[in-house]
Amino acid sequence: MKIPALALEPRAVPRVWGGPRLTRFIAQEKPEPIGELWLAYDENLVSSPPFTGRRLKEVLPELGPEWLGSVPYERYGLELPLLIKFLDAAEWLSVQVHPDDSYAHTVEAASGFHGKTEAWYVLEGKSELVYGLKRPMTREELHQGLLDGSAWENLRRVDVGPGDVIFVPAGTIHALGPGLLLYEVQQRSDLTYRLYDYGRGRQLHLEKGLEVSKLEPTPIPKLQPYPEGHKEILLASSAFVLERYRLEGTATIQAPQESFLLLTLVRGQASWEGRTLRWGETLLIGAGKKVALSGRAELLGAFIPSEQQLRSYPASVRV
Repeated sequence: MKIPALALEPRAVPRVWGGPRLTRFIAQEKPEPIGELWLAYDENLVSSPPFTGRRLKEVLPELGPEWLGSVPYERYGLELPLLIKFLDAAEWLSVQVHPDDSYAHTVEAASGFHGKTEAWYVLEGKSELVYGLKRPMTREELHQGLLDGSAWENLRRVDVGPGDVIFVPAGTIHALGPGLLLYEVQQRSDLTYRLYDYGRGRQLHLEKGLEVSKLEPTPIPKLQPYPEGHKEILLASSAFVLERYRLEGTATIQAPQESFLLLTLVRGQASWEGRTLRWGETLLIGAGKKVALSGRAELLGAFIPSEQQLRSYPASVRV
């Protein structure tokens, strides 16, 4: 199809730990705290012609494999295999862990989800997050510590701030701290095993969570942005590549030949085809297709790389 891109309508999701910064996206007099804004998901509505008002999962079969890209199609079929979010954490999120593809496709096969590797780009706030363990622990020791709360002292806490990129592979125990607003790219999955929740009373998933958790300290990869034309590669993994674009005036942005590109406005102002993009609005650009943007803005892009493309990036961004 000749359609170069689709604009997607953000979808607000309330969470008990949510804050006030995403409430602008829902129409309520006294909106409840919004923890997540789902920017790109196959249940999101398309907000641009000719598919305005239709769900993305209904539209993708009409666009076809070539539009989505050979790499994502061969791996995942006609679905959007990535999920893009904004997260606004007013309180600590639960300590949690996600399974990898192998576990998801066997133990959780009935769910239809893949594993869940993700990455964060901090937009606002300085706080800390949990990332793995301080020291090696046995499964039994960690299980007891999660039940009585003593495990908190053995979780590694790291300070983060705006511009930081954090890669969170499946199996990494993690939690976001209060005050952070961030962009998240993840595999399309809702498999989250809650390990510790500060006594909030929500269900824990200790058996499965401990089965998939890495029980030794896991360092956060130290990444150095890699300039590539008018963009920077921030992170490159087999699950996704994360890019940053800084728009000053006008620019043409092209998706890779073998994959769609999800392009999200995270700062400033930009317009596309005569429409002003809202903060957080995401364009799904077809494989190999181009869009012309104008304005002064920062945008983040995510796509599925081929093995050859992944190998072409320097070690400073590969994880």
